[in-house]
Amino acid sequence: MARSAGRSIPSLALLAAVALLARPLAAQDNPPFWRWVDARDGFCIWYLADPAEAPGLLPAGVTPRPATEIAELPGILRRIVQDEPRFAAWVPGLVCVGRFAVVAANGEPVANIEQEGHPVLYVLSALAARGGGGGDDLEWQLLELGLDAGPLDRIGNDLEISSEDRSLPVRQGVEGEDDQWSLRLDGAELIWSGHRTGESRVGSTRMMSFGYVGRRNSVWRIDLQTSPGTEQEQVGSLRVEGRGGLARALKSSPIRAVAALQAGGEATMTFRRGSSRTP
Repeated sequence: MARSAGRSIPSLALLAAVALLARPLAAQDNPPFWRWVDARDGFCIWYLADPAEAPGLLPAGVTPRPATEIAELPGILRRIVQDEPRFAAWVPGLVCVGRFAVVAANGEPVANIEQEGHPVLYVLSALAARGGGGGDDLEWQLLELGLDAGPLDRIGNDLEISSEDRSLPVRQGVEGEDDQWSLRLDGAELIWSGHRTGESRVGSTRMMSFGYVGRRNSVWRIDLQTSPGTEQEQVGSLRVEGRGGLARALKSSPIRAVAALQAGGEATMTFRRGSSRTP
């Protein structure tokens, strides 16, 4: 997306998104939180990692959880596990992407679509696991937090919340053509070609919690809540390239399910210190 001319006059849509950040949140007084407003698009990719590959993706001392130990899984993954018992021991994984108009840290706007010339971005890569130090109730370990959101990475680093620089080049298809995007992370490249299908529906609020190992061996619990305005199914093909551990896990998965596309609404990430780890 090209940078807009005359950026001294923000669009009405952007002003409305920034105004939403003034609403109070319960988490605002204590733990650090990031708030992402007005999703331009967002989605998750779900897969099952071979138990032989999964341990190599996780930090030391963190062990994979099989699909049978995860309370909530997308229906398509549940059906594979039920229909093919050999996959019950495989480890659920996900890659989630969100592109938004505005992001704020602790209530203060940090970056927006007009400043950056493109939507601000987060990327989450996670695997079902236990023992990450973020809390015994956690079912997921965050493998990577990726950002393209102005100075938000520096704000995170100051808190010892490490992140990677990521981008999501998107080509919107003209009438009759599929949209295309590509994402590089942890030695893998994910390339999608597809389009929306069916009617859009009102979005559903979802919550997930992750353990995370940050800078200087710090340990965090990250609570993610997404509240999209709408959701719409999408169909297409996902190609995986690369030779790293994540690429191998994605390639060997019996399914790589691209979930519904989300738009509008908001997402929040709340960061809480977990128990300390030994190096």
